[in-house]
Amino acid sequence: MTTVAFFGSHPLGARCLERLHDHDGIDVSVVVTYPPDHDGWWDESVNELAHRLGYPVLTREEAHRATEYPVDYLLSVYYPDVLGPNLLAHPDVAPINLHQAELPRYRGSNVFSHSIMNARADDHWKHGTTMHVMAESVDAGDVIARRFAEIRPDDTARTLYDRVHEVSVELFEEMLPKFVSGELLAMATPQAEFDGERYFYSKASLDGLKEIPAAELADEDGQTELYDRIRALDFPPHEPAYTRVDGEKVYLTLGR
Repeated sequence: MTTVAFFGSHPLGARCLERLHDHDGIDVSVVVTYPPDHDGWWDESVNELAHRLGYPVLTREEAHRATEYPVDYLLSVYYPDVLGPNLLAHPDVAPINLHQAELPRYRGSNVFSHSIMNARADDHWKHGTTMHVMAESVDAGDVIARRFAEIRPDDTARTLYDRVHEVSVELFEEMLPKFVSGELLAMATPQAEFDGERYFYSKASLDGLKEIPAAELADEDGQTELYDRIRALDFPPHEPAYTRVDGEKVYLTLGR
């Protein structure tokens, strides 16, 4: 039986935990996630699901206690914190992450927004999801497998997120037998061996982009770039791009 410590959140974390639970060859030893009263924008609670499935649950503040559970893999899906060396070294086989972007192209945060804003200039109309070995540097470990979804000209950050969500579940399901068979690490490729652009974005990388001055809206030469920026910042229920009219915010979203 392959044992896993699962670190996760968001709807994708919940769906992946369900897939682990349903797999006969995998046992989840412990789940680390947000506390039950966490006020996230999403509905699905990994904490509630883990309790319902009968797993021991630790909150983010208790994450260090995951080392009390011997496991083959530490598996992260939308876990919000950077893991320290003690946790990364704990699993007998490897710490693995499912990253919601194409590695090594997009490391860090706000990947759906930046992927849309960069697509036209880079002529790169696809967004990836990547299973990779975790390293102490964020999103820097060897790539195990990637899958891709199309970036459409009318995508918002939210519609792209939803489409990549489905592709990510498919990739996760495809890789589960590799965890059990022990083939997973044999598939790993160092990021240095990949070609193409490389970006790293912090959690604050969208700060200052949401307010669009009226003069910028009126600039005929920048309309395409502005259109892409508005789409890239459209992720309900978060605040979208906006301009100000008589001091009041007027929100800018893609009409559907």
